[in-house]
Amino acid sequence: MAAAVTIGVSAAIIGSTVASLPPSCVSTIVNNVAYQRCGSTWYQPVYSGTTVQFVVVTAPH
Repeated sequence: MAAAVTIGVSAAIIGSTVASLPPSCVSTIVNNVAYQRCGSTWYQPVYSGTTVQFVVVTAPH
């Protein structure tokens, strides 16, 4: 009897914003800009008042 396996895949859309990141993200600085890299998805922190949010960006060069 074969078991069914469902794998959830979540693609991050460039320009979308999230309020928090998974704990596995790595802080990376490229060209004096701070990013968070979570697997293959890159985020740049932005401030909305005193709240930090993260915008999905293309991988920096």
